[in-house]
Amino acid sequence: MIRKTCLIVSMITLLALCSCEDNPSEFEPEPEPGKRNYVWTLDTLDMPMNYISSVWGASPDDVWAVGGGGTQYDRLLHYDGTEWTTYTNETIWCSGFTLFGFSADDVWMGGGAGWLEHGAGIWHYDGAEWKQNYVYSIEEDYYSINIYDMWGTSPNDVYACGVISFFDGTNECWRGFVLHYDGTNWREMARADFNSQFLRIRAENDKVYVFSYGINYETGDGDVEFYQVVDNELQQIYSNKESIISWAGISSIYGKVYFTVGNDVFYYKSNDFKKFISINMNNFYRPIFGRNEKDIFICMKDGIVHYNGTDMEYLYKLPTENISFVGDPLILEKDIIFSILCPGPYDLVLHGKLVE
Repeated sequence: MIRKTCLIVSMITLLALCSCEDNPSEFEPEPEPGKRNYVWTLDTLDMPMNYISSVWGASPDDVWAVGGGGTQYDRLLHYDGTEWTTYTNETIWCSGFTLFGFSADDVWMGGGAGWLEHGAGIWHYDGAEWKQNYVYSIEEDYYSINIYDMWGTSPNDVYACGVISFFDGTNECWRGFVLHYDGTNWREMARADFNSQFLRIRAENDKVYVFSYGINYETGDGDVEFYQVVDNELQQIYSNKESIISWAGISSIYGKVYFTVGNDVFYYKSNDFKKFISINMNNFYRPIFGRNEKDIFICMKDGIVHYNGTDMEYLYKLPTENISFVGDPLILEKDIIFSILCPGPYDLVLHGKLVE
């Protein structure tokens, strides 16, 4: 009897260990609700020919920002905790649209050269200098290639997506593409053969998702779509008209990908969309961002709302109309930094810092 009891206990223990290994997230401790006691500062950047489209940093005193305009002398900026300064590098010949990194000496930047013949460029920062790492081009005729987003799960698993633009004789056409970096080389992972613009890419474990926007020439309405990249093939998992849902996007929070469709936010599991939250507030128009499911920041047309797992509350109100958030914010342990687009020769950078 004693031996049988010991055997049963051993089997239960073994099953529990196997279960933990197969589904580690189910056994992680419940996150604490995010705090809301931020102090906010708003920096004004004098950039008459540029606009900030992306920010990324390893710490509050080591932040990079890049813009889609300007020249190689002023399109890239750095913040040292005190002031913003331009980073001059004549090898950065393209407009910069996106930044992503893993540490102070491992930062990526992607962009495009517009009408130039270079194609789309990718640069890497090693802690000392920015260097061109890769140029994506194709043999077919095109007038521009742009990389609009980069994301990675590790230094050996980085993704980029963007758009190839060309004329078919009647209309302007777009073809989305996905690139992958394995720690050594970049390669084309997938390319659409249909009208599409790949604007955001996120990865969750071994799953890669893309947000696409394209114009339907017959109706003039925008096609809002999500794709999963499986075995280097694009599989559509969602499609709708912009006139019906008004807004869509993807984001990643604590390693999990979330899909925003209208006022609802979903995650994708077992080939189906599961609702996470609904944001029934006026002026909501962006994907969500956050540290975990109880510490989420929601960009509104008039400010920033915070969700702590229970309720939603404004953290910050924009000081004026006609300005809007652009790109993904940089979220650190106690800091959050947003880039803000506004008319005129200035860009704004909003910095929130948690206080004890």
